[in-house]
Amino acid sequence: MRWIGFGVGTALAISLTSGLCLAGEDVDPRISPIRIDDVADGSGSPFPRFDNFSWRAFIALNWPALTDVIHRGEPDANKTLADPGPRVWETFKARYEVFAPGAVKPAEWKSFDGGNPCGGSVGNDKKTLSAFSHFADFNQAALSLSSFANPLIAQNKTYTRYEVRFNREEFDTIFQNEWYVKGKQPTSAAPGSFKDGSIEIKAAWRILTAADDVVRDRFYVSSAFVFDPEATAKAGSVICKEQAVALVGFHIVIKTKLRPQWIWSSFEHVDNVPPHDAEPDAANARVPYSYNSGKPPSDLDPATPPDAISSDNLPLPDPNPMQVVRKQGIQPETMAINRAYWELPGIKGTVWANYMLVMTQWPTMPNPESPTNTGMPFPTGVGSTLANTTMETYNQRNRRSCMECHNAISNVRGLDFVAFMALDASDPPQQTVARVAVPAITTLDTTNRVPKTALDDDPMVRALIDFMTQK
Repeated sequence: MRWIGFGVGTALAISLTSGLCLAGEDVDPRISPIRIDDVADGSGSPFPRFDNFSWRAFIALNWPALTDVIHRGEPDANKTLADPGPRVWETFKARYEVFAPGAVKPAEWKSFDGGNPCGGSVGNDKKTLSAFSHFADFNQAALSLSSFANPLIAQNKTYTRYEVRFNREEFDTIFQNEWYVKGKQPTSAAPGSFKDGSIEIKAAWRILTAADDVVRDRFYVSSAFVFDPEATAKAGSVICKEQAVALVGFHIVIKTKLRPQWIWSSFEHVDNVPPHDAEPDAANARVPYSYNSGKPPSDLDPATPPDAISSDNLPLPDPNPMQVVRKQGIQPETMAINRAYWELPGIKGTVWANYMLVMTQWPTMPNPESPTNTGMPFPTGVGSTLANTTMETYNQRNRRSCMECHNAISNVRGLDFVAFMALDASDPPQQTVARVAVPAITTLDTTNRVPKTALDDDPMVRALIDFMTQK
């Protein structure tokens, strides 16, 4: 038996005859479509318990899914992790299925009905990297509910696109409380609470070009309908092109009974940027980094990120790629469990061996659950909290941690740490919203507009309308 140190009082045991096991409670790396429900307090270092929780969730969520709508969000137990097909999380509800312009009531969980940002020709059973407004799929999140941050441009000169999905427990909470309506959302005086077991996913995707054929087999690759603003402007109608996209970043947020402030996990692809400490190096595999040229200058100046994409700052057809580096190394204990999972039969030799856990964060003081309780997140403080280079690219140093940020912009407002809900919700107008929903935009000619409605002043749709009607 070989032992890899995890820190004081904790170790990872790798048995040559019986597979892997971790000392302590529920810290056994294994491949299963069933994730761990929760993490209890225990003795010794907490990292193995929580990092194993993260990896088990990553595997379960990326298990091939049953593709019929009746079993939406369920794994196919007859498949293995290495088998092709949509993953479980990719069959969750997308944010645009629930938060449509005009606060339209979303379809039930077991349905793909509803408007799609790419128009009526694209159904919600297809991956869509687009948004009804705000170019939300182009920009990273900001420390504000009133704006977005900056885009991330890969070395192949494509904009990284972002996708948010959530499971049935989170959807049911929103649906049953009608929180897709802005006026019905919780407040600090009347806070809301999501159901235990609620899961939210944010994924970062890199668009693949012909030049990426040599690295395609290193990524989980999906097909998506991707909003193309340049083609849209030329055609006079919304154009989404079906493209191959590679998964480069993956946030998982899970609300549990013992951790009502949620458990926060962040993964990314090992080829994203050069290693900081002991992380894998794409150079050793003789492949390029996705977000770094590998040549000097190799340091990203966080003070000069590209401006947020908006109707006033449209995406460029030939943008300059970013030189991204990792500002802080991944915790040694976290890297140890990464390596343990990479060696597991069923992961070794698959694309999933190219994804690593960057960090897990969790509440240490969960009670009482309220807008005034941050949960006392751990780890926290400069140097102990890490950033995902694809989602917090420009805010890696002196940053607020995941929980601190979401507490400040959403939990204190009674929104139970869920930030995008306040961004996307709108109030229903008195008249139809079909003419301003993306499927109805068929021309840039604005001479015969119908009379103005309440929705025209809604900032959540204004950005896209302005963009589509520019001369």
